[in-house]
Amino acid sequence: MSSTANSGKPLSNYGDAVDWLMSFADFERGSGPRRAMGDFALDRIRSILRRLGDPQHGRITIHIAGSKGKGSTAAMIESVLRAAGFRTGLFTSPHLHDFTERIRILGAPLPDFEFARLCEQLRHVIEAEQAEDPGHISTFEILTALSFHAFHANDVDVQIVEVGLGGRLDCTNVFSRTDAAVITSLSHEHTDILGDKITQIASEKAGIISAACQTVILAPQRYSEAADVVRNAADDVPVPLIDVGGDYLSEIAGVEPWGQWFRIGRRNPRPGEQPRAMHLLPLLGRHQIDNALTAIATIDSLNASGVVAVPSEALHKGLATVAWPARLESFELPETLTSNDPGGAPTVVIDGAHNAESVQRALDACREYFPHNQLHVIFGVLGDKALQDMANIIQTRSDRVYATTSDHPRARPPQQVAEAFADADWDGEIAVLDEPHAALSAAGQSAHAGDVILVLGSLSLAADARRLLSAPLETHIVRRAEDPTL
Repeated sequence: MSSTANSGKPLSNYGDAVDWLMSFADFERGSGPRRAMGDFALDRIRSILRRLGDPQHGRITIHIAGSKGKGSTAAMIESVLRAAGFRTGLFTSPHLHDFTERIRILGAPLPDFEFARLCEQLRHVIEAEQAEDPGHISTFEILTALSFHAFHANDVDVQIVEVGLGGRLDCTNVFSRTDAAVITSLSHEHTDILGDKITQIASEKAGIISAACQTVILAPQRYSEAADVVRNAADDVPVPLIDVGGDYLSEIAGVEPWGQWFRIGRRNPRPGEQPRAMHLLPLLGRHQIDNALTAIATIDSLNASGVVAVPSEALHKGLATVAWPARLESFELPETLTSNDPGGAPTVVIDGAHNAESVQRALDACREYFPHNQLHVIFGVLGDKALQDMANIIQTRSDRVYATTSDHPRARPPQQVAEAFADADWDGEIAVLDEPHAALSAAGQSAHAGDVILVLGSLSLAADARRLLSAPLETHIVRRAEDPTL
């Protein structure tokens, strides 16, 4: 641990707090020893929380695990509950720009001064824990404890908590009761820790299901064997399970400058529920509709059990006003980075896709929601991601790729990214750029009006690109909603 953490100097501002957090083992950014599944345990986080008075208890709790879509789903649930008048706390990871984004009260990141103040309070607890039981503690464990401490300090009614990694041994899995355990889309990820079989991954994610869980919400799944693992875990407890893919129907109804309209159908509506409804969602992509269905099913379940009372108006408003940046977010390229095409500037679309499945979704959505002549891809990945799988998919959609890197310790060098495109069957162009600004400039010089520049590969690259661009654009109109009043 660094001298900053041991100095006893008060954490008087956000910078001090971040320096303190980063003095611990941060496995997201690659500091500290590499972990395997056998290294994970809940004893340490439970001890820290006991010292804080177990602030994770005493409020409505929604716990969300999954491979894809858990952050978006969490944001939608929070937005709906806030629209219904509940005082909400949201914990997600990783952050896009600042650590404060991970802990939100009433939808807003903790103010810098509040973040530092709560870190200072927690610092004394961490020091006491380490004095009694020396050993490794991670930045994520501290952030998890910090989130519950913040929720208690701000007297929230309901907490929506996203799992960090896995589920069974994730340090968010410390509740005496959860009102809903949500399992979003499952796919291959962190195979070195969770296992290389989808059933192993599903088993770890399903570890948030216990006898203390009131309902399980299972999002639509690509892999039937993964869905079966979750169903069996719920049956073993037993606890009721809502199968979103079987119980809810959806279809896109139109796309406006402010988002996409979609219809839902409830196969077995409860008393008071509408069999059919129509909603507006600012987030684009068919996968976001699946996430919205999962959020709706969660709210339906909470309503049915009497845990909350969310009127349909709040459901509509919460979905229509949710914000979750760097997910198919569009920008106009600044003039300084363009070729000054008299027809106008190309559109830049930023997405945090970082595995093969999410890259495929981003490319599909780009074709559907951002009609274009040519697709230019700015691509950079972290070291533990399936680079070749993602590159193979990109090759089928684009013949101009700009390999770059992000400001992240685990980011692959751009030359290594470029080597993944050395397939003899691919005759596209590959450029190697040392940083995102150069990649955006190179793409801007090549792209014309009617083209799209898609930035993807990691959330850190998405964050770097967002810093270089102006305010997001409104969505291009693809087709108007047929009946937005339904």
